[in-house]
Amino acid sequence: MQQTINMKIALGAWLAFNALPVWAGAAAPSDALEEVVVTATRRSEKLQDVPISMSAITGATLENLGAKNFQDYVASIPNLAVGTGAGAGGNGNAFGVSSTRAIAIRGVAGNNTTGFYLNDTPIPMSLDPRAVNVDRVEVLRGPQGTLFGAGSMGGTVRLVTRDPNTEAFSGRIAAEGSHVNHGGGGYSVDGTVNIPLMQGNMGLRLNAFSAFDPGLYTRTWGGPQDPRSPSLPYPPGGAPVGSKDHVGAEQSTGFSAALSITPKAVDGLAIIPMYMYQHTNTNGYPLADYTADNFTQTRPLNVPEAFEDTWNFAGVTAKQETKVGKFVASGTYFYRRAFDYEDTSDINAIVFWGIPYYVPAPLLNILYTKTLTQEVRFESTLSGPFQFVLGAFHSHSDRRFYEIYNAPGLNAATGGKLGTDLEYTQNSPNTDRERAWFIDATYQITQEFQVSAGVRRAYLEHEGAYTADGPLNGGFSGPPDTYSIHGEHNTAPRFTAKYQFAPNQMLYASAAKGFRIGGTNSKLPAICNADLANLGIKNGDAFKSDSLWSYELGTKNSFAENRIRSRIAAYRIDWKGIQQSVYLPCTFNVVSNSGAARSTGAELEVDMAVIDHLTLNLALGYEKAKITEATVQSRTVVGQPLTGVPKWSASATTQYTVPLGERSAFIRGQWDFTGARTSFNNVAPPVGRPLGSYSTMNLRAGIDQGPWEVTVFAQNLFDKRGVIGDLIPEGAELAGRPRLFVVRPRTIGLQLRREF
Repeated sequence: MQQTINMKIALGAWLAFNALPVWAGAAAPSDALEEVVVTATRRSEKLQDVPISMSAITGATLENLGAKNFQDYVASIPNLAVGTGAGAGGNGNAFGVSSTRAIAIRGVAGNNTTGFYLNDTPIPMSLDPRAVNVDRVEVLRGPQGTLFGAGSMGGTVRLVTRDPNTEAFSGRIAAEGSHVNHGGGGYSVDGTVNIPLMQGNMGLRLNAFSAFDPGLYTRTWGGPQDPRSPSLPYPPGGAPVGSKDHVGAEQSTGFSAALSITPKAVDGLAIIPMYMYQHTNTNGYPLADYTADNFTQTRPLNVPEAFEDTWNFAGVTAKQETKVGKFVASGTYFYRRAFDYEDTSDINAIVFWGIPYYVPAPLLNILYTKTLTQEVRFESTLSGPFQFVLGAFHSHSDRRFYEIYNAPGLNAATGGKLGTDLEYTQNSPNTDRERAWFIDATYQITQEFQVSAGVRRAYLEHEGAYTADGPLNGGFSGPPDTYSIHGEHNTAPRFTAKYQFAPNQMLYASAAKGFRIGGTNSKLPAICNADLANLGIKNGDAFKSDSLWSYELGTKNSFAENRIRSRIAAYRIDWKGIQQSVYLPCTFNVVSNSGAARSTGAELEVDMAVIDHLTLNLALGYEKAKITEATVQSRTVVGQPLTGVPKWSASATTQYTVPLGERSAFIRGQWDFTGARTSFNNVAPPVGRPLGSYSTMNLRAGIDQGPWEVTVFAQNLFDKRGVIGDLIPEGAELAGRPRLFVVRPRTIGLQLRREF
């Protein structure tokens, strides 16, 4: 029934837009819609011609809207939800603020369900590359595992960077100052220069940025505790009293370099090595306690929090054009080092040990990641009706997670029962490997009708080990008992049909399978045996990959002499054997394959340039994602929504330009809406934690005079207090005190940009 309703919605919307050509009688405007070319199928095609539900944001649009980070440029994407999840910690736990971001497309929520790519290389979804040298952002909805691998079961987000130009010198620099409500002053500076080192043969592109975002929060310690949460007496003799303003301030710096080698002596050859670096550090966790409008973090002791994240990305891509197609080979190296410091003084005393007073309990998490990837493929350009993409992929990722939990004074507070203040240490090395080949073939049966079929066959392997010690672990546990290997083969097919029933009018249908790599659970200490037995889970068991099938029907249309373009899609997703974290009373967790879910919904996007100098982009998403099968292990309830998935999402973006002789004035506006959601990160089903709906309005206005542009802007103009998600602490959540990621308050500023 729901699928039928979605089909009616899509058909009704298409019929409504077919009535729009009455606009064609108006005078043709001078402002045409931008023609966006994407590479979603590993070949260059117009966005309106690709039989996939996808959104694309060009680099020019990112600059016009002042988008700098991930939250900025995906806010307008229908049926894409940004929230928080379990991160990259050992044993499936969280890893503080630096690695907690989760992305859900079409309701497919959870770790590693959305592929996040830098060009053709998968990177961790918690990264936030600065939008300085981005040619476009592509968001592909639905399973993309055939061409993009195992982590793309819900969809894929791709950041495609600009290649160097070997012919002409160019550059730009931008500087802005801003003021954030509750935070104070911030700045951002970035620049790009393109240098043709050898005309037509070699070009170099350099990019750099530095940015400071002020902290919003005040941390107090040693005074009265917030009455909304439980509290204890202070240590004998009391505790120092103090406070610190602007907590959660963030400093980011980065640069990238790319070299384009296109020797004229070798026709069709291009070699592009590149390097990217980014460093981020903070002076605290940017989290609101209890409610989104609370900017005070009340703590018993002066134990600062912070995180630091540094990553490097290096790679080389070689392309060779021939008369029958293009060969592409790429290899990349990725290295990341992240540190998170979490204050668990109150949780440690009240939840873990029940001691009579507070002791300082900083929790240090360290994550190292090293990943190597290689891919080779051939993209045909044959003269007949048959085309194909054929390739092979290999990746090897090593991660090592350390946790050090030392609480000075803990042993004394327990009457010497522990014999140590070092209550927990953990070392969790693990490795993921993927070897795969893929093929996608298209056959043009008639001029109007084409069919495509593709498949990816992959071997996935995960190795994991777990060594831990300390009273919280129940003593020492470690190899060889905790070392395990899990390997499996999996297949991701995709089938698509496309019908061009009139010029610029297209219908398509697709069916695709997506899957996510399985893995190993650490063998937990003996203190968890009873909890595992109660759920029927064997200690140390591996978990398998989960999979889904997605069915999609869509239409892409252009009207009024290409001044109006629409993209409509309806879908149904059936998801089985879901990998779910099972949180145990012993404070550990395991991952289990359990339960099933179904997601149905639709997307609508419309681009319009109906009158001179005015463009308008509208987007609307609807999704209903529910658990359809529950088990004891999953601790889910049939009918509950999937965590962090809103039923409705919407956006409207507009730009109006006023010619002023040699100058032009402009005003740009962006409104984004995120519907109500429920988080099950910290509160068990069926209740969960309700996260209300919210909307934001951004405005930009300025003058463009030749190479110069001056812009004034206001982000979150009405100062809304939306909740993005709740943190899964590495320690535990204190009863009654959620820690919330919130929308940044109203920010006003001035930007100056110069092209040369």
